[in-house]
Amino acid sequence: MRVQAIDHVALLPLYLASGAAVLALFAGRFAKPCMMIELGASALAACWAAGGKDRATFAVGDWHSYVADDAAMGAAALFAGLSVLVAAVSGRQSGEYWFLLAVSAAGGITLAGARDLITLIVALETLTVPLYVLVTKPGRDGAEAGVTFLIASIASSATALMGAAFLYAAAGTVHLEGLATGLADADPALVAAGTALLLGGLAFKLAAAPLHAWAPLVLERAPLPIATYLASASKLGGAVAVVWVVYFGLAANAGASTGIVMAALSVASIVVGNLGALVQRRTVPLLAWSGIAHAGYALAPLAVVATAAGRGGTAAAASAALAYAVFFVLLEAGAFAALAAVRETGEGGSIAELSGLWRSAPLPASLFLFAVIGLAGLPPALAGTFAKVAVLEVLAPSAVWLAVIVAAGTILGLAYYLPLARTVLLGRGPATAKGRFAIALAAIGLALLAATLAPQLVLDFTAISR
Repeated sequence: MRVQAIDHVALLPLYLASGAAVLALFAGRFAKPCMMIELGASALAACWAAGGKDRATFAVGDWHSYVADDAAMGAAALFAGLSVLVAAVSGRQSGEYWFLLAVSAAGGITLAGARDLITLIVALETLTVPLYVLVTKPGRDGAEAGVTFLIASIASSATALMGAAFLYAAAGTVHLEGLATGLADADPALVAAGTALLLGGLAFKLAAAPLHAWAPLVLERAPLPIATYLASASKLGGAVAVVWVVYFGLAANAGASTGIVMAALSVASIVVGNLGALVQRRTVPLLAWSGIAHAGYALAPLAVVATAAGRGGTAAAASAALAYAVFFVLLEAGAFAALAAVRETGEGGSIAELSGLWRSAPLPASLFLFAVIGLAGLPPALAGTFAKVAVLEVLAPSAVWLAVIVAAGTILGLAYYLPLARTVLLGRGPATAKGRFAIALAAIGLALLAATLAPQLVLDFTAISR
């Protein structure tokens, strides 16, 4: 009998994140600092693991269920870092709050290394299930947000599981590396159905159209720190899941089906998200609708696996999609954290209420402006510019029509991002908000500045290879 070998170094970030959840549950009044320290240690462990050789564990033959390569550990460190940011802007909460947040972070870290469908879907659900409770705040609106998110998430999870079952029936394995070879001789109709259901269900986490309707309502009615988490870590989870499945599992022998699904999701998200954002007069719904459009930009590079020119460049396409997701979630985290710092009630409020914020709360206003300009893809917030360039660089040689749609969506986004920035910067209103959480805002601001001044750091750790 052969004993399964376990690589504990590869699993160290997950061990520390799980320890953060245990400490949060039993540490009482010290739950918040204990959880933040443990998650910080988890991020450092992920960076350390990424600096060494690639590791893998839980093997079945030549296939592994968990891989600790550079891209996976970079994503794990980002999950932990975003969770620490959300904890820092959450103020005083009960021990259960910190426990649920740490469990969700552990799910994200597991997802980063997942290389089979079962591990991936279970990790994604671990990331999501605690949010059913966290998005719900006292009152009718909070209950509605929680129920909406619960129902939409259950429907998407069932859809993804059905797709995974179809692909398992077609390939005879749940390992992504096994799918890459096992689908070669499978029934094309079964592969197409499984691909559409799986990717459609996973795209829910990104709030990609047509599974997008939950995002504006839930983000507006959830407490702003949790809205920050939903807009950053949760969406990063969706992006990682889709990229892993497409690149490691489907691109080789289900490229046509995958490309069609990705192109449809991308175009629908860009159109719906931009049109929805144009008519918004409240800050959080505007960011939520624009986030739907950004989900479309992130998915766009993955559509090239359906083209003859793109099949040889699936690594570049997957890397571009992951890089865009990282740039995007950092900018979204900055924008929502700035709002959380100036909104005592935990609500986003109208855009007009931000008028004069530059004078009354310079640090949150500066961070918010930088994030909004970056989301628009304009300098000096070059993080957003580099994200768009990474996507267009992949699309231009193999899917020119989609590159045109991405560029048009970016230009349309200026129609709502620039007025939002102008209100904060030049508004003469009576805003009297005082900024809080200065250390947390400075930390995410420095991260955005690093992504702007040294984008190669992001591009390097998001470079995916087999």
